[in-house]
Amino acid sequence: MNAGYQAQARLHRIGRWWAVDIPQAAVHTQCRTLDEAETMARDAVARAHGLRPDMITVELVVPEFAALLYDVQRGVRRTKAHRVTDGGAPHHALADAARTLVEDWRVSQSDAGRLLGLSHDEISRLAPPRAPAASRPWPALGPLPAPGAPASGVDRTNVSGTTALPRHRPASPTRPSWAIAEDDG
Repeated sequence: MNAGYQAQARLHRIGRWWAVDIPQAAVHTQCRTLDEAETMARDAVARAHGLRPDMITVELVVPEFAALLYDVQRGVRRTKAHRVTDGGAPHHALADAARTLVEDWRVSQSDAGRLLGLSHDEISRLAPPRAPAASRPWPALGPLPAPGAPASGVDRTNVSGTTALPRHRPASPTRPSWAIAEDDG
């Protein structure tokens, strides 16, 4: 690729979405994965400046994960520089970072792999999927109610006998108005 224009895209998580901000081009967009982020950022900068997308190089920066990623990179570099024979140190740092990204910050395994420079397979070994429902500390929700039956004992029928739809909750101050409730989980 012949880079004629370089841009920095700053990303941050909003639910399960990535918000993408490119200050140089005054462009804002959103996407679900980091793979989409680079493509969307490149296309947005191309439209803003009237360039071909293949002429643009985009650097993705995730400030909220910077400290974690810096610590991982520093540990791996230190191990390589001192030629430490214990291969467990960088592996342990990567495993901790993978678990933190996937379990604590709810980043997908694919995006965690991209952030750490690992394959999806390596991430799945370092941060296995969450525990099955039987081992979770909260109780199971039980079987779903039969169609037409009131959910969780709440009668949602109105005076005309039709089932009322649940009301949408208002957008929280930390969640943008375009986000939907399913993005929170």
